[in-house]
Amino acid sequence: MERNVLFYCVKCEQLKTLEQAGVVFRTGYFRVLYPLGCCVNCGNATR
Repeated sequence: MERNVLFYCVKCEQLKTLEQAGVVFRTGYFRVLYPLGCCVNCGNATR
């Protein structure tokens, strides 16, 4: 997988594809390598 199609989920602490993203943040520590976000599964679990 290419780096630009992945993001890091801050809840489950895993790299996921952007298709699995519920929310992707525009800033964060990993912005240079991977954007930070929250996947759909974790987003549904917190609601």
